Amino acid sequence: MKKEMFSTRDLYLASCLLTLKFYMDGIDYQIEGERKMPVGYFNFEKTPELIDATHKYRQGQLAVEPKAFIFNMRELKAEINNAYKGPHGESEVIDKSE
Repeated sequence: MKKEMFSTRDLYLASCLLTLKFYMDGIDYQIEGERKMPVGYFNFEKTPELIDATHKYRQGQLAVEPKAFIFNMRELKAEINNAYKGPHGESEVIDKSE
């Protein structure tokens, strides 16, 4: 049976979910916008607990440890930037808009 996935491009929501110890199943990258910047779509296994946490997040009823949240947010941003720039200055992200 294939797992049902939850995907979000909301960096803050993804950081909250990581801080709450939800397992991230990967990041899908896509080039978007006029400036051709990379956008990360963060993938999590869809569970009732995760859906409940996302509802609480959107209603402002979710509390997380601030230092862990900031650490997770910086790590996710770095992951997206590294995929875009690559180790040799070349983009590793596929531009699907062309």
